[in-house]
Parts: sequence; structure tokens; C-alpha cells
Amino acid sequence: MTRQLCTLDLGNSALKLRRWELEGAGRLRLASAATLAHADARFERELRDWIAAGKAECAALACVAAPGLEERVVAEFAAAGIEVRRELAPGVENLTRTPDTVGRDRLFAARGAWELTGSSCVVIDAGTAVTVDALAAAPAPCFLGGAIAPGPALLARSLHQFTARLPLVRVDGAVSALGVDTPSALRSGVLHGFRGAVLELSRRIAHALGGDASIVLSGGAAQLLLEPALFPGEVRHEPELVHLGLLAALLDEAAPARRHGLRR
Repeated sequence: MTRQLCTLDLGNSALKLRRWELEGAGRLRLASAATLAHADARFERELRDWIAAGKAECAALACVAAPGLEERVVAEFAAAGIEVRRELAPGVENLTRTPDTVGRDRLFAARGAWELTGSSCVVIDAGTAVTVDALAAAPAPCFLGGAIAPGPALLARSLHQFTARLPLVRVDGAVSALGVDTPSALRSGVLHGFRGAVLELSRRIAHALGGDASIVLSGGAAQLLLEPALFPGEVRHEPELVHLGLLAALLDEAAPARRHGLRR
């Protein structure tokens, strides 16, 4: 028997939708994926169309967007008879000083990393913001905290918005560190500043974990950290990291003794 489940990652600029098919043997297949910009006038219509195209029994949501937008998304699923689970336990213990303030996307990304590795790791999610977090594996998976910094698009917009004459630039590929005009100097600063910040943060957070932590990488800007290679060791790139964490949390409720390791 095949079950159909949805995972929803509602971020600062877009809603990432995934529909999964789970077979009886526990094997997982990504059946449908969409990313909808919630500033787009077609957002709600496209969301309704995506929901109607499947037969999901329930959905799990991680949200860092405004509460009003979250309610609109939940209402669209409810209108189709699909319950959206918003209070799922991520399955990693949150050991930060103020656990209620930690974005749930960070917790579910950490859970996804645990599903992939079963070990301590540095979890990097590079999007509008980039988070570099520590997941400790023993004696049980624990989220220790980490760092939050601007992603490349946010860096570029900030330089344009808060200066008088600097243009808005786009960074989507290799950029020379030596900018020969203002736009190329901006692209250099954005890209190499972003890469340098992530490298230093990951190095320091790995040290806090004992120095032997692997790196798990996700997010829309992840490719800028992969080409050319930034990290000295092995990097696990998983675009669906938050979604895997959400899905694992859903499955935990049905089988609390389930071991980590989603089969794809």
C-alpha cells in the first residue's frame, strides 16, 4: 500500500512544496515538487492547483514567514480536506538557551541531516539567510545552535538599498575576486564574502563539535558553495534536507521506535 504525504517549507520568499509516496517497505519517492514565490499574484491559484493534483493524507509544515501567510497556506490545504501538522516534534533535542526562538526550519534541517548521516555534523542551509548549525549525535541527536548570516541575494540587495549609487547585482556563477568595475567588484564582494563567512563559521562550529564533524549542505544558494569546492573534506549535498526532516517527524508519530535512515 502506498501512502502520499506532503511537506511544506514556508520561507521568507517562497513556499517549497513536496509530495512524497511512501511504499509499504518503507521506500520513499519524491512524486511532485514546486516552489511558489508568495509575492506572486498567482500564488494562491497555483497552490490550489498543486494541492488538487495529488491525494495526500496529511502535510507537515515548517514556517518562518509571517503568521498571516501561514494561515492562508493552511486554509488552502484545509479546504481540500488535508490536515496540516504545524506542531510536530522535530526529533532532535533543542539545547539552545532560548529554544522557542529557534526557527523550525533549522530544527527540521538538523533532523534531515541526522536521517542522512546518523552522526554529528555541521548543517548548512543557504537561502535568503544562511544558517550554519551544530548537530551532536551522542547520546541522542541534539541541536546545539549555530550562526545566522545573510545569503548572497540579501547581501546584494542590502548593498543596493542602503547606498546611493551601487547597482543591484546578481551572483549565480563563478566570479573573479578582482573586480574591474563597480558591478564586478560588487559580485566579488557578495560571492567571496558569502563563501568566506560560511567557511569560517563551519570551521569554528566543527571545532565546537570536536573537529571531526561532516558537513551537510542544502538551500537555494548551495551551488555557490560547491563550485569550486569550498570545504576541505567530504560534503553531503541534499536539496530536500528540511523536507526529509519534516517527513521523518511525520513518520515518527506512526512508528515511534523507527530508526533513522529514510530509504529513497
